[in-house]
Amino acid sequence: MRDCLDQIKRGHLRTILFCWMFWISSLFGSDLPENSADKTGWKLTFQDEFDRPQLNDMYWFSAYRSGRKEYLKRTGKPSRWTDHNAHYVIENGILKLRIDEKLPFRPSKTNQCVSCIQTSDHRFGATTSEYQILDKFAQKYGWFEIRCRCPRGEGLLSAFWLHQHDPTKQEYAPDGSRRKVGDGVVEIDIIEQQGRHIRDTSSTVDLNVHFTKDAHYTPAVAEDLSKDFHIWALEWREGHIDWYLDGKVVKSYEGPTPQEKMFILMALFQYSGWIGNIDPNLTYPRDFEIDYVRVYSRETK
Repeated sequence: MRDCLDQIKRGHLRTILFCWMFWISSLFGSDLPENSADKTGWKLTFQDEFDRPQLNDMYWFSAYRSGRKEYLKRTGKPSRWTDHNAHYVIENGILKLRIDEKLPFRPSKTNQCVSCIQTSDHRFGATTSEYQILDKFAQKYGWFEIRCRCPRGEGLLSAFWLHQHDPTKQEYAPDGSRRKVGDGVVEIDIIEQQGRHIRDTSSTVDLNVHFTKDAHYTPAVAEDLSKDFHIWALEWREGHIDWYLDGKVVKSYEGPTPQEKMFILMALFQYSGWIGNIDPNLTYPRDFEIDYVRVYSRETK
């Protein structure tokens, strides 16, 4: 009898708790965090929530611009990466582009490397004028969004880019020359986050439209981007780009924008150069953690 009464009491307690939580959510629901993909005035065109244990190869190439490696070889330019293949894990709905002591493969942990996935690639035929574009997803204009957390560390760079899907219109021209500022748009950096520029209470980010004259911004934000997940987004219109952090505009640009569709690239880099020097004492693994990627186009009336 006592066991039955205890079960009834527990049942009443659960009911009371449920009703209280429902009342609280109805009263303050607008202030509670949401993860809905619905966006008023926009149509969802691409979405990956990384809610499966393997990377979806219908969406992604799991390597860093492998077609470009062959392209550079044919134009006499070396690749800085020993291995272009991605190293990653998916845990609890989070994609972790990962660098550890041995992977991505390189002679030692102090050698430069990259772990990357992207939605387009290309392959060449007998010459650099014969090529095939392999699009899994690319889009012109729209809203591009990521929820992510970036790692700290000297020589680390977390990147979320839009890139030209046509290999002849990327940063190296067919003759092997590297394009310069003013030569046209080849890349939009929705976010580039240097690990050395993440601090306890603030971070400095890189936002770019390469290779335009004026669109190179390094705003400071009052967030430790390694501590929590944040939502970065970019709205791209003809001649105008807005960058958003957690729903607020952090920078705007007016000027030349790409005239063709762009593909998505997400990567964690480690190398010595403009992002600092590889820290030989860095502990591993280092993860660029991605909760989701969503892309939208404007609904037409």
